[in-house]
Amino acid sequence: MALLIASATAMELEAALSLCEGAAGALPGPGTIERRTILGQETALLVTGVGPVNAALAAGAALASGTIAGVVLVGVAGTFDTSRAPIGSLALADSEIFPEYGLRTPEGVDPRGLKFPQHAGKGVEVWDTVALDPEGDAARIGAELPQCTAGPSVTVAGVTACSQTRERIVAQYAPLTENMEGFPWALAAMRAAVPFIELRGVSNEVGSRTGWNLQAALETLAAAVPRLIRPGRTLAKGT
Repeated sequence: MALLIASATAMELEAALSLCEGAAGALPGPGTIERRTILGQETALLVTGVGPVNAALAAGAALASGTIAGVVLVGVAGTFDTSRAPIGSLALADSEIFPEYGLRTPEGVDPRGLKFPQHAGKGVEVWDTVALDPEGDAARIGAELPQCTAGPSVTVAGVTACSQTRERIVAQYAPLTENMEGFPWALAAMRAAVPFIELRGVSNEVGSRTGWNLQAALETLAAAVPRLIRPGRTLAKGT
């Protein structure tokens, strides 16, 4: 069993692993899982490609093997709240939201308007939100969460670049961050009963195309990831 560390791009994954012993070397190509021993832990590395479709394809393929004990999704994100999650800080998703799913109306998207949930099983229905338990899942895989700010994260297919869209998302969901891959990973991990943690460095303010600091976000991510992996930990799915 291996701990899977996944990211949308090689740039994000390379930064996340830059301070981890045993992580040196060329990263696998998009969609290819490569196993390495990092900080004494059997680890699987995966670059998914950008966006929810690539993320869903990668998550399904990775988790179908039955050899993944836990998933850590890392990358960068935009912030809706610069007081709680300023640029350069570390954000942890405590729920994942897909605001695109449902019936489009003049008032916005109604996730229950189609009458079909995205998932139903074991007494749980998922419409547009997957509730996460990062603290519990970290304990299940023997990980130590770094200091960060937790909050809801929305997954979008197109980055929010205007105040009108930002205001609509805030009014409906009150999220902390915006990303492009988290929801499909969260849903896939839930369906596979695999622990899931999503950590992101904050690179920008949602709704603005100025003021980005990608380097600060990547450096924050680099400092956080080594704490997630405990040397010598033996992983077993669901423990």
